[in-house]
Amino acid sequence: MHITGTRTAFLKMTAERGVYKKLGVERSTVANWKKQLSENGKGVSLDKMEEMLLKYGASVVQEKVWDI
Repeated sequence: MHITGTRTAFLKMTAERGVYKKLGVERSTVANWKKQLSENGKGVSLDKMEEMLLKYGASVVQEKVWDI
């Protein structure tokens, strides 16, 4: 399944039941991530989202493109 956007992919991943087991983190950690993202859209860094998505088994379909 292709999902556009790191935040969207992270939210989809954390919605999976029992994902904390696959990520090797506490259930409360995943609950905190969900709470932080729903309250103000902040709290979980982009680096942490990418780290957990890779640990989950997700892969980047297209690298970031920068034009400066």
